[in-house]
Amino acid sequence: MHRSAYRLAAAIVGVAGFAHGAMAEDFVPGPVTATTISVGGGFQFLSLPDIKFTGVGHPGSFTRQTNSDFGEYGGVGGGAIETRLGHFGNSLVTGQVRGFFSNIEGDGNRHCSGGCVVADPDGGSVDGFGFLKTKTHREVDYWGGAVETKFWSMDSVEVRPNLYRNDYLILGGEVRGIDQDSRLHGRDASGGTIFTYSETLDTTYYGGYVGIGGEYSLGFLGVAGITDRFGLRSFISARAGVYGVETDYKGGFAQGPTNSALSGSDDDVAFIGTLSFETRKQLGQRSSIGLYTDYEYISSVPEMRYGAGATPTRIGNDDAWGSRTVLRLNIGLGPTGLYPEDSDYK
Repeated sequence: MHRSAYRLAAAIVGVAGFAHGAMAEDFVPGPVTATTISVGGGFQFLSLPDIKFTGVGHPGSFTRQTNSDFGEYGGVGGGAIETRLGHFGNSLVTGQVRGFFSNIEGDGNRHCSGGCVVADPDGGSVDGFGFLKTKTHREVDYWGGAVETKFWSMDSVEVRPNLYRNDYLILGGEVRGIDQDSRLHGRDASGGTIFTYSETLDTTYYGGYVGIGGEYSLGFLGVAGITDRFGLRSFISARAGVYGVETDYKGGFAQGPTNSALSGSDDDVAFIGTLSFETRKQLGQRSSIGLYTDYEYISSVPEMRYGAGATPTRIGNDDAWGSRTVLRLNIGLGPTGLYPEDSDYK
């Protein structure tokens, strides 16, 4: 689904033109004094609403089968760039542009023996079969690009917090998308085709968010104290925002001589919340490596409600959640190192 990559590139170019500079998520130990780039990759998990297309019962009364129960892992890559912008009151201000792209695929197989139903989602035929085996393949591109401004506290950041120290406030704007391609193929007992169905379901989110971030330490519990001795530091951030949601749908159904084409669109509003954790190890004065995990909740994602007979097909909604774990290399550019030479962690 190359369109998703093009849309992500356009989003990042657009927000980069709006912001003057930018940075990766939370990999600096304190106010930024040098431009920093971050690149890495890892794994994305995403759980989306089920596809319920075929039915069990008889043409006059049936319940939908779950053809795709989607909670799958895929690969993800991303990067970011940050630089210092200036001061606002007593706060140092940094800017950030970041983005990610992931591709996730999943398959599902459902069998039905006796009382199997296939309905034309365009309102045509509703037919019963004695046996039906349906294979479903769903491919999802999940992507996003954001511009973010951080307002840093000027307090020392080289002293271990007792539990948590809030280092900065966050204001940001973001574009992200969930683009789905799904294909269903129903066969009879001999392997012959009963029906095929395909759809694209593309959803784009536009919005803004606020948040906080800082360093935490659980050294008084003992375990974190061990990690401190290995030079590892722990960071956390939280973001919450409101987004406009635009969904476009196209579907195609074929069963014997029947061929139907469907389309539709829907607008909604969603809340997106993200909780991010980082463990970082300094490699040199200009470099570090970090393991990031983001936990995300999206209050509104599309869920197709397929029609039968006089009941029309429509776009509904449900919630979704995901997690993203990425290993990143962070490199400081310019005349100033990413970390001060005297960076003893007390």
